[in-house]
Amino acid sequence: MAEQQLKFSTVLSPERTPELQIPLNRSVETEDKPRLSRQAKAIYELLLSGPVKTSELAAVACQYNARLSEIRHVLVHKGQMVDEIKGIGGQNEYCIVQLGRSTFWQRIKEKGEVWKWL
Repeated sequence: MAEQQLKFSTVLSPERTPELQIPLNRSVETEDKPRLSRQAKAIYELLLSGPVKTSELAAVACQYNARLSEIRHVLVHKGQMVDEIKGIGGQNEYCIVQLGRSTFWQRIKEKGEVWKWL
């Protein structure tokens, strides 16, 4: 079997270099666009209708914090943020606010972690 192994040259001469012709797939966008997962999209639609409680988010996704983070990364480029309003017994409320009014964004700026979001 060792005798049948192919030997490859690490250097290709110009006459042996194949022409790479990669056709452009017109159905694929040329730029990446922000996308949301199915659960994140469902949560985003809830947030658009007004403040949403933790229990409502948990009904859509067990890891709702990860979905909120996904939404926040998209909204920050639109000048918006998902903000958290502390509630009693862990029943917090979440809503979409302008970036300048967001307490979540203020904490990000204080930590010096704005670069992670842009």
